[in-house]
Amino acid sequence: MEEAPKMVVFRLGPNEYALKVDEVREVLKLQDITALPNSPDYVIGVTNIRGEITPIIDLRKKLNIPGYYGEDSERDKEMLVMVVEIDGVPVGILVDGVSDVIQIPKENIEKVDGVGNNMGVDYIEGIGKIDNRLIIILNINKLIKPQEGF
Repeated sequence: MEEAPKMVVFRLGPNEYALKVDEVREVLKLQDITALPNSPDYVIGVTNIRGEITPIIDLRKKLNIPGYYGEDSERDKEMLVMVVEIDGVPVGILVDGVSDVIQIPKENIEKVDGVGNNMGVDYIEGIGKIDNRLIIILNINKLIKPQEGF
């Protein structure tokens, strides 16, 4: 039997999402970000992470999730940056928090093929069901595409 992949579970608003653990390089506290002119509204800017200029994407905006925005709001100060690699390019994604690393057995992952593709959310690999939790599993390579300016 194939072993269930390990997933990094994170929060955006009230919901839980997950990425495969091998897609996540590291998780950092939010640092100074330099805005980029003429970038999509969900591209917050760039920052220097370990000597690499790294674009920072607000996943709440990218996914149209209502957020808690405001200059220096307490909630925004608690946000974290998950660094992922997309086509060899490091990209930081803002998340509200990282809760844990878990394994979701394949039989607990429900595909959203019929619903997802019709709604334009082909970047959702499935919804994991663990106890009373529903965790949306994202395909980061379909969600964020550097060649499209993210």
